[in-house]
Amino acid sequence: MTRQNVTDGVREILTAPCPTCEGGGVVLSAETVALDAMRRLPDIAAGAKDAEALLVRVHPKVAAELIDPDSGLAELKTGTGKQFHFEGGDALSIATFEVVETGSRAEIEERALPFKVGEEVLVKIDEPHMYNPHDAVARVDSYIVSVTGGGRFVGERKLVRIERVERAAAVASLPDGEVNGAGGSGENGSELESSASRSRRRGRRGGRGRSRSSQGSKDE
Repeated sequence: MTRQNVTDGVREILTAPCPTCEGGGVVLSAETVALDAMRRLPDIAAGAKDAEALLVRVHPKVAAELIDPDSGLAELKTGTGKQFHFEGGDALSIATFEVVETGSRAEIEERALPFKVGEEVLVKIDEPHMYNPHDAVARVDSYIVSVTGGGRFVGERKLVRIERVERAAAVASLPDGEVNGAGGSGENGSELESSASRSRRRGRRGGRGRSRSSQGSKDE
């Protein structure tokens, strides 16, 4: 005769099933979550009759799938007459899908932008700017910030002042005295707009309400 062990083992005592995959060992793909979101958004838009725009919280990889030209979001925007903006950071579960705010286009656009002009933000200078080596690029989640005169501070953390905020990128300056003869980047905003748009399709981005280093936003 043998006795059956009916007590929990060490693994069961010390661990708990993953709340995302429920112990299955796998999670949904960003594409799967985006497809499900596209099925749900028409009903959500129809229910928000008085809203011109919606802000939806999703993982940045899901947002990248949703704003892809082949996702059908542009057709949904035309059909519903509404704008869709997305925010979220990498710390979110890949399955996150939540409408966090509805309102006028101006209200949601302002809400979706990660920073305001004049705001000071602590960022890590990631790499030299691809068009101007005197300048540099920082990323807050996947939102791109062009730092005027930041080229010599690559790898360091710096407090920067936001000078201009755009949908896909921002332009910032270093405090007075930090830059000595570094080249300006008056045109970097438009250059970064296109480079950021390419970057977003690789799944980078996120929104507001962060500690200014934990979220970003996307829109269409």
